[in-house]
Amino acid sequence: MHGQWTGLGEPPQATDGMAPDNWGADGARAYVGKAEWAAVEFVAPADLRAETATDKPCDGPYAWAVIFACFVSLMLSIGINDAYGVYQQHYQLTEFPDATATIISWVGTVQFLVMCVGGVLSGFLCERFDTRVLNAVGAVVMGAAFVAGSFCRSIGGLMATQGLLYGVGASFPFIAGTSIPTQWFTKRRGLATGIALSGSGVGGMWMTSATTAMISSVGRPWAMRITGIVAMLAVLAVSPWMRVRIVPSRSEHTIDWSMVRNPRFLVLLGAVVFAVAAYFGPFYQMPSYSVVVLHKSETWGSNMDTLMNGLSVVGRLAIGLLADSVGPLNLLIANTALAAVSLLALWVAFDTVGTLIAVALLFGFAIGGIVSVIPVVAAQVFGLARIPSIIGLLFIGYFAGGLLGVPPMSALLDNVGHRTDYTGAIWYMALLPVCSLLFLLVLRLMLTRQLRVKI
Repeated sequence: MHGQWTGLGEPPQATDGMAPDNWGADGARAYVGKAEWAAVEFVAPADLRAETATDKPCDGPYAWAVIFACFVSLMLSIGINDAYGVYQQHYQLTEFPDATATIISWVGTVQFLVMCVGGVLSGFLCERFDTRVLNAVGAVVMGAAFVAGSFCRSIGGLMATQGLLYGVGASFPFIAGTSIPTQWFTKRRGLATGIALSGSGVGGMWMTSATTAMISSVGRPWAMRITGIVAMLAVLAVSPWMRVRIVPSRSEHTIDWSMVRNPRFLVLLGAVVFAVAAYFGPFYQMPSYSVVVLHKSETWGSNMDTLMNGLSVVGRLAIGLLADSVGPLNLLIANTALAAVSLLALWVAFDTVGTLIAVALLFGFAIGGIVSVIPVVAAQVFGLARIPSIIGLLFIGYFAGGLLGVPPMSALLDNVGHRTDYTGAIWYMALLPVCSLLFLLVLRLMLTRQLRVKI
């Protein structure tokens, strides 16, 4: 059968991360060798029509410079969003004590939702225009948003600046930093992507501590000005290295909306919705929970966010190291199960200091691995050439997850828990990763029914 691999003997070998020409066009083939683990490849036919955007080789020194640039860009985009729990605590307990937790949470929620909506557009733009220029534009808008927010004295003003405007700017380094790393590596793709995406955890970790210290010493306005200026300068500095290596052919310059009719994509999208919904709840509410329920100081509460972000870095790096040998989807399933267990078995059942620390450790590690491996799973299942556009489409799931996560949880805290009883909100948070896990198990069954397959 010319032009199609029958599954007998050695499979055709791919080079440079591209699908070999004699694979079938259906985009999915599985080869089970003599080894205990079977290697499974899922490569989209879009790779066959890809063009090289640069003569820089993959897996080389320049590729690692790109990873560093992505690390910094994510550290100062999504990392700042991860640290919003400090602002949530400050607004809720000090600056706007009469406002509901739901209203205050919308500042950070709008910030993230706009990043996701902008991600769909920026994924398309990254395939048409120079990502280095787009990253630099995003840096300027990010910085301007926080400086403008420093002069706001109302929740509405903060929602427009710290939320809306910052989300617009951050969407460019967010989508570029998330999608570019998979294109620059073939041998250590999981590790490289894990290192790049660990930037968000590092950013959340040090920005949480730095924001707490700045608010205490110079006040919230100057804390925002310093944050905006640092973010702008750092992302501008690394923008020259924020470039793609593979682009679709010129005839393919459009968002691939056909993906929304792909059953595998829809199932992955469902898993992403609930995973993202589960992501921000603990980061937003654990600081105030520490103060209200455990009667700890505000600084101690913000340290819980720092601890979660620190473990999320460890999770990203660990998953990156293991993804190439164990399989990214296998690890995504394992980490989602760990996130569910950490909330259901610990935070739901106990309200002690030791338990909260354990939740921060386990959930931080698990959620870090989840966010770092999603782009690797997408690249493996759908191919490399359209990965910015595909990640952009997945941001629809990020957007839906943002709506499904913090706002309902905060409403439960306000209306059922009366801002003091977190039980209903914690139960809600705990069920979200369970739903994500169910979607991931369905996706794995769609790809293969063999339990011991690396995928």
